Amino acid sequence: FPRYQIGESLLPATIHGICAMLGVRDEIERAGFVRKRGGTFKWGTGAEPWTFSFAASDRMAGPTSYAYQVERTRFDALLLDGARRLGAEIRQGHRALGTIRVGERVGGVRYLDEAGHERRATARFVVDASGHGSRLHHDVGGTREYSPHFRNLALFGYFEGGRRMPAPDTGNILCVSFPDGWCWPIP
Repeated sequence: FPRYQIGESLLPATIHGICAMLGVRDEIERAGFVRKRGGTFKWGTGAEPWTFSFAASDRMAGPTSYAYQVERTRFDALLLDGARRLGAEIRQGHRALGTIRVGERVGGVRYLDEAGHERRATARFVVDASGHGSRLHHDVGGTREYSPHFRNLALFGYFEGGRRMPAPDTGNILCVSFPDGWCWPIP
């Protein structure tokens, strides 16, 4: 970690709210990510695309009316470095095995360290942020229910030479629907 993940299209509340609380907003501002001011959609039966601007909302107008399109590897590294700077103990190269129960709650995790030894870590709060590959949710009775309506396939790729939206919407997402699906090009 950080490891490769497909990019992320953030929202203003992420940058100016959560990232500010985590103490990493300034680093993200300096990282050179593509700035976005809203989104553009070509959706439904209309032939013309339509655009929304974060600044159109009275609550977001002004200096916080933008967000970023981020490369996850770089973004995750900024978050990890920020956590380290604030005193988090970072353990990489470890594999979670299961949870440690303290009464009715989770009070830690069992894991394998880099040498393959089983270890235990306890904490007041345990957050499983491992994403869709998580196994820890089973320990606490978690289930995953998938809607049969949304059984689908997602593909992603990178393209060179594509045209961007005209200014000031150059960094916007673009969502386009078509009869059998939709796509979301992100600059």
